[in-house]
Amino acid sequence: MTLILISIVKALIAWFVLTYLGTNLVGMIGRGFLEKPLDINEHPDFLKNEVKKWNRAGKLTTVLSIVATVGISFFIYQWWGILFLIAIILVMISRIPDLYWEVCILPKKLGVPYPVPKDLIRKAIKSQNRGMQNILLASLTWIALVVLFIGFFTQ
Repeated sequence: MTLILISIVKALIAWFVLTYLGTNLVGMIGRGFLEKPLDINEHPDFLKNEVKKWNRAGKLTTVLSIVATVGISFFIYQWWGILFLIAIILVMISRIPDLYWEVCILPKKLGVPYPVPKDLIRKAIKSQNRGMQNILLASLTWIALVVLFIGFFTQ
């Protein structure tokens, strides 16, 4: 009984950490691939150099996020094993549809440029119909919690 309770507590703590890490890492990578770079010609001459720096910084952030994701995934696999790696991958996959909706679909739907203000995102989330595919992908986060419990219980 004690082993089960300890495994549940460890799984919950690890789940919160992996959800935080996985969501932020996939968010940084996704935004790097999904956001359009700023167009230099749309800005005045005195800002063109800054726009170039901004675009380079965005590319660098994306590359560093990919490296960090691979590094963290490798560390998790080496330190804790395959079940923990599966858990963080499930968390990352569950975030992709919401990220795509937030970066690509919502700005077009609302007719505003990205980044969309947070109050508009909240209103859109409340009025959004959730399809079965989105519900199933969102449930992967909860499946990751079960995988973590199994990982800690069998360790």
